Amino acid sequence: MRYVMLIVSDESLEEAASPEEAKAHEGEIWAWFERWDGHFGEGGAELQRVAHARTIRGGVVTDGPYVELKEVIGGIVFLETDTLDEAVAIAATWPGLKYPYVSVEVRGTVVR
Repeated sequence: MRYVMLIVSDESLEEAASPEEAKAHEGEIWAWFERWDGHFGEGGAELQRVAHARTIRGGVVTDGPYVELKEVIGGIVFLETDTLDEAVAIAATWPGLKYPYVSVEVRGTVVR
């Protein structure tokens, strides 16, 4: 079955990392993808910062998500596993989860 990992974080805390910390974290992320190779569906993406986003609601376009929103989706990863439990077990190893401002939501996708 196909599941999606929604990677959520507080961008302001993420941006506080030093260049060395950011580079080390990026290496951890690439190692994570190598570890779980074979469990990824097509697609997935790191998203640009919310400063580059636009929201359309009721025909009105506004900058980014609502200002008071601290946590935003920073990326998505598609997983191909047999069960939700297996997808959750893989998602629970996401390197960013060592930071208190990062969370990962796992959902099954709907096939119609």
